[in-house]
Amino acid sequence: MARDLDGTIAERSRTMLGLLTVSGLDALGVSRQQRRTLIAGGVLVPLGGGVLRHAAHPVSWQQSALAGVVAAGDGALSSLATAGALWRFDRISPPPVPDVVLAVGRYPRGGPGRIHRTRDLTTADADRVGPIPVTTPARTICDLAAVLPADRLEAVLDHAERRGQIWRPHLRWRLDALRRRGRPGLPALATLLDRTDGRPLGDSWLEQEAIRLIVHAGLPVPRVQVKLRRKAEGAGGRGDRRRTARVDLFWDDARLVAEIAGHGTHSARRDRQRDAERGAGLALDRWRVVTFVYEDVVERPGYVVATLVDHLALAP
Repeated sequence: MARDLDGTIAERSRTMLGLLTVSGLDALGVSRQQRRTLIAGGVLVPLGGGVLRHAAHPVSWQQSALAGVVAAGDGALSSLATAGALWRFDRISPPPVPDVVLAVGRYPRGGPGRIHRTRDLTTADADRVGPIPVTTPARTICDLAAVLPADRLEAVLDHAERRGQIWRPHLRWRLDALRRRGRPGLPALATLLDRTDGRPLGDSWLEQEAIRLIVHAGLPVPRVQVKLRRKAEGAGGRGDRRRTARVDLFWDDARLVAEIAGHGTHSARRDRQRDAERGAGLALDRWRVVTFVYEDVVERPGYVVATLVDHLALAP
């Protein structure tokens, strides 16, 4: 095969995460015999459904997701856990076989994807992550509602909302339309939206997990990421100066601050030094400060709740 055609094939595959289609090769002028030669030589690897992988391109789960959609044909979208992983939802991992959704009545030829058919797929449900057609974050959450336990669905919803991937009015609009079709899992999602409406969003996954613990325990809901103006003694005792301390969780009536110390944001010595100095300054202004680390929130939720109960009981 001519060297320039080799280069054209390699270049074309880069725009599709290393993938090519039989029809695309035909459009480049690659004959059936040339295609067989490339496959026999290990340059192209058939994946099924008329999709091939260029052997020089790294293999990835995103490539598999795109292959599943391309093989399924026009209108196909990555869905369910595959879509959740593409949107980088909280702790959603890509499945071994990519999930692909298609409108009822479409019958693709083979391919590497697990096909799901639906009667309620609309253009409002379609988006892209890079070159990969995928269900929108809102539609993805609606679909995941049928397969995730309640606590995992809540974590996904919180994470997507905190990152600005969903807007609650739009999610409710799509949810209501799908509920009329009787899709499973959607009543639970509707209940979750009602229960969490107006709940504050943490600045990190760990903060959001702490807020969920607090709400589920029936404790007062704190304000989040609050800037407190405090007094601090000037260097050498030369008068007072005002400082602003940004705290993770704050209960006004109890004058209680809860800091959530994740591994990434509070790991360096200078970080710990600043945290200690800030805590000392807050204490001078009669704010009580409690700190919880990752292991407390994740492994000892009962301790977190009990500690907050005791401190909130001390409200002046």
